Amino acid sequence: MDPNIFLERVRKELEKYAPIPDDEWEKTDRTAFTPVRYEKGEHFLRIGDVPDKMGFIWSGLFRIFCITEQGDERIMAFRGENRFLSAFSPFLESQPSWYGIQALEPSILLCFDLQQYQRLMAGHPCWCQISRKYVENLFIEKERRERDFLTENAETRYLNFLREYPGLEDRAPQYQIASYLGITPVALSRIRKALRKKNQIS
Repeated sequence: MDPNIFLERVRKELEKYAPIPDDEWEKTDRTAFTPVRYEKGEHFLRIGDVPDKMGFIWSGLFRIFCITEQGDERIMAFRGENRFLSAFSPFLESQPSWYGIQALEPSILLCFDLQQYQRLMAGHPCWCQISRKYVENLFIEKERRERDFLTENAETRYLNFLREYPGLEDRAPQYQIASYLGITPVALSRIRKALRKKNQIS
């Protein structure tokens, strides 16, 4: 596939955070963006690795997860098409990541070296604006998720999940959706059954 097709889609998503001048975009090293195919179950980042790259999801689906002291997996987030993947805080701290990122289906990422990303940040102000807005959105997402756990019941959390991740319930395993919601698969099955009776889901 023509690399420019990949890059124009990346630019379109980046410019949701801040405009990128044409001359600045032309300075971008196009060869630094590498399309990489991930098979189902393959890791973009393993727990314990120090991250060195970020990715843009051209196609596919990923889960971000951690493991408790008891050895149980907990789903922190899902990421699908046109979203960015990174473990930026472990990278900035040069620390092993305490969470992993794994493909849930065959996927294509456009990968970019985090060291090169930092060099971009030192250049035109648009990159700092993009980074700031992106981090702000992640913070809002994190705060909304914390609010749901603190103030909402499991049924409301599930309805919020359906709004936040439309179509994902048919792509991700139910036990992983239950993990994301902080409930058991049995409890999720009961919630879905109750909502169908109320005609709130199909």
